[in-house]
Amino acid sequence: MLMTKGILIAGYGTRKGNLEEVMEKQAARMRARGIPEVHIGYFRVSSPSIPEAAAEMAAAGIDDVLVIPYYIAEGKMTRSLIPEKLGLPCSYGVTEKFGRPMKVRTAPAFGAGDLLASILCDKLADAGASKDDGILVLGHGTLDPLSGNTEAVADAENRLRRYGFRHVAHAYNEFNEPSVADAVSALAVEGVGRIVAVPMFIAMGLHLGEEIPEQIGIPPYSDGGEIEAGGRRIRVDYLRPVEDDPRLCDAMIKIARDFYGM
Repeated sequence: MLMTKGILIAGYGTRKGNLEEVMEKQAARMRARGIPEVHIGYFRVSSPSIPEAAAEMAAAGIDDVLVIPYYIAEGKMTRSLIPEKLGLPCSYGVTEKFGRPMKVRTAPAFGAGDLLASILCDKLADAGASKDDGILVLGHGTLDPLSGNTEAVADAENRLRRYGFRHVAHAYNEFNEPSVADAVSALAVEGVGRIVAVPMFIAMGLHLGEEIPEQIGIPPYSDGGEIEAGGRRIRVDYLRPVEDDPRLCDAMIKIARDFYGM
């Protein structure tokens, strides 16, 4: 019996950010480029929730679902918590939770590699960053020992160094070291006159809007400012996260086309 397939883009959710706008735009791009049955669901706060989206898909006759996480890196969220929302113990199986048997598999998050590093690099170019500026790659941080978040952030730093940026540091908002304040101090010690902070985050929200700016010493929800570090005044330019970069859509479309056999 032929199964009806569908895509479920899964995001974390937000009370104070633009993730919903970002994911809606990417889903619309996928539909415009011929990917059928693209749905969106959120782990928390935002609507529809992942179970609500899956129930809508089941009601529409979809019984083979590919979940594409709109996440920076793999971790407990993508490997177990999102599958749990769908009634599964792991990232692949058949769920009976939504009134009919549904085959569900979960694709990997974007992860370490050239994709995210290239997006960050282009953001730096657009901001006029020179090879002598201080570059601060910002990550969320995690308590999950199996998370790829720290690996992805460190990989981006290393790639930017290989691209020729001479003063690169990375930092985490919480849970991991180095802290944002320590990384800013380390760049100041290197004598940079400007720091360009580039967030390796999916979208804007409380972390990027308020928490990290406070640690850097710039106004909340701003694009930067001047700070005192290393006994000098240093200009900080605070860039946007990866958000709805078309290359992320391209990556999801490739996964979706493989799923559909297109």
